[in-house]
Amino acid sequence: MNRNQFQYRMQNGLAQFMYGRNGFDNMARAFYIGSLILLVINLFAANSVIYFLWVGMFGYALFRTLSKNIPKRYAENQKFLAATAGIRKRLNLLGLQWRDRKTSRYYICSKCGTQIRVPKGKGRIEITCPRCQEKFIRRT
Repeated sequence: MNRNQFQYRMQNGLAQFMYGRNGFDNMARAFYIGSLILLVINLFAANSVIYFLWVGMFGYALFRTLSKNIPKRYAENQKFLAATAGIRKRLNLLGLQWRDRKTSRYYICSKCGTQIRVPKGKGRIEITCPRCQEKFIRRT
C-alpha cells in the first residue's frame, strides 16, 4: 500500500467515524484554544490547579466534538455565540485594523454601531454613516 492509498483510507475512516457526530464547532474551538493556552501556562507554572483546568477544558471540547446529541450541542453553541458576539465583533475589528493599518482607519458609529472604513492621511474629514446617516468629524 503506497502513501496515497494509506492517506485516503485514513481520511475515509475518520469521515465514517465522525458521521452523525457534532464535530468541530465554535464553542469546541474556543475550548481547544483555551486548553492549549492553559497547557502552555502549565509548562512554565507547573500548578496542579491549572493542570486540572486544562484536562477539564480539553475533555469537554473532545466531548462536544464527539457528541451524537447534535440538537443539544447546536443550542449550546448558539448560546455561546450570542454571549461572545461583542467580543468576537471587537476582535474582528482589531484584525481588520491590523490588516489595513497602512491604508485605512476604522471608526464605529456612535449611533448605530456600524464599522466605517475611511482612507488614511486625509486630515480632518466629515464622515457620514452609511446606515443611519449620522455625521461626525474625525482625523484620519
